Amino acid sequence: MKTKVFILLMILILAFSCSKNNPVSASDSNNSGNDTGNNNNNNQITIASYEGTYKGKGKFKSADGITEERDITVIVNKDSTVVFQADSNNFTFDNITKIDDKNYYSMKNENASSLILSLIFDGNGGLNVSLLMQNTNEEYTADKLTKTVS
Repeated sequence: MKTKVFILLMILILAFSCSKNNPVSASDSNNSGNDTGNNNNNNQITIASYEGTYKGKGKFKSADGITEERDITVIVNKDSTVVFQADSNNFTFDNITKIDDKNYYSMKNENASSLILSLIFDGNGGLNVSLLMQNTNEEYTADKLTKTVS
């Protein structure tokens, strides 16, 4: 009988310690009132945190496999929209999905083509970007766009 009570007690302790609202949990995302005033919590970083204009050289790969160097500009706005500019192409993405604090992507259909935008911020004013136009099999990529001062 003592063994059954012990096992039941251990299950209750385990359930309590794993609960999300456990006030003694070290991984409590609400900081249980222990906020030190530092607003760098992971939950607060969004695409808008990287607001600015990023410019640099990138590559354009055409459907026939020819690769050429191109000027690429990416504008991240306060309202969480992203504008991709290269050549005469100008695409605005307003449905940005966060993968983690530095990785974002978006998909949309425009001009009979599926567009997939991938953004990777390095946290130091740099941006890696890829724009794939699936139906035309064309792609823009840039390994290091630099945030410009505005």
